[in-house]
Amino acid sequence: MFTPFFRIVLIIACLGMAVLFYLREDYFNTAFTILAAGLFGYGYFKYGTVFAAFQQLKKENFDKAEKLISKIKNPNNLSKQQKSYYHFTTGIIASEKNKYDLAKSELVKALEIGLRTKNDTSIVLLNLADIEYERAEFFSAKEYLIELRNYELKPLVKAEMDNLAEKINVAQQRI
Repeated sequence: MFTPFFRIVLIIACLGMAVLFYLREDYFNTAFTILAAGLFGYGYFKYGTVFAAFQQLKKENFDKAEKLISKIKNPNNLSKQQKSYYHFTTGIIASEKNKYDLAKSELVKALEIGLRTKNDTSIVLLNLADIEYERAEFFSAKEYLIELRNYELKPLVKAEMDNLAEKINVAQQRI
């Protein structure tokens, strides 16, 4: 939720307050502010900027999302859930840049790790089907669409799925 810079500022502020409390011999507040600094440090390494990047992705602000997600230097340190959304966000950004191989591998990783909601999983499957369509791998695209039909879809996702299925059918008829 916080940017790395803001988290570091909060950690420094908490440690500064801890020193002040220690000098005043207020040991309870010293321990409390050191604990707060530790929690901000923990969040820095376990959660990164994935949530903020994902929110920018929802707003279709891909440049800002890419900037935020690129601040994560070691995604292996993220929690399992954050790691899946890291791959989800990275995959969508790569797809927008027409880097289909990278997009597919990142989205597959997100599916393997597991996403929090069925809607997010359906969005990943739809994007994988779209990537396969763009690569002219119509059979694989149809497989993803078949898997996508197993989910309860929101109206927008269902409309996109139907649109993509129609595009695949038209493209296959041309071949």
